[in-house]
Amino acid sequence: MGEMKSAFERAMEKVEKMGKATDEELKRLEYVPVGSALAAKYLKEEKFDLSGELNKYSDPNIRTHVVNGIQDALLHNITLPKDDVSKKTTNKAIAGLKLTRKAKNQLDALLDRISSLITYYEQAHQQAFNQFKTTFESKLPEITRAMQQQPQKSGIPIETQIQLQFQEQWRRASSELDAQYEKVLEEHKQQIAAMM
Repeated sequence: MGEMKSAFERAMEKVEKMGKATDEELKRLEYVPVGSALAAKYLKEEKFDLSGELNKYSDPNIRTHVVNGIQDALLHNITLPKDDVSKKTTNKAIAGLKLTRKAKNQLDALLDRISSLITYYEQAHQQAFNQFKTTFESKLPEITRAMQQQPQKSGIPIETQIQLQFQEQWRRASSELDAQYEKVLEEHKQQIAAMM
């Protein structure tokens, strides 16, 4: 039986086979994370000057990697808003992406589509919730009678059971709506990523 190699030894053999990294690859490995960190600060800090920080990288070879890191991080933070915090983060990420591009027309058009999609999503989500609630409330007497005829589940009051049932059914209905909008949002994000 031959000696078993450690994971580290196998990894080192693969690295040796790949050859030495080019200067460009080393810059990418060093500066893309810098861009990601700048994007994170921009999203967290209210008065962070992303353009000013980006201007500190005047070497075009380095700046490209910093910008790529910023763009990847900001694009990742564009999501369907589930609450006020995620909505604020998404809006700020969209604004940040606009700051990083020189050829803005095509990017602006895609970002505007994303903003419109988010607005439609919020409206559709609220409308779907109102319709779901109305439908559920109309069935409430029927649901209550059915639950009263069943043995009570481990001492949980009927009102609580109804509330839990409402939440579970809404979660399912909401996730179907989310999936439709997530698909379109993901397509737009892929188009933006392809431009970068």
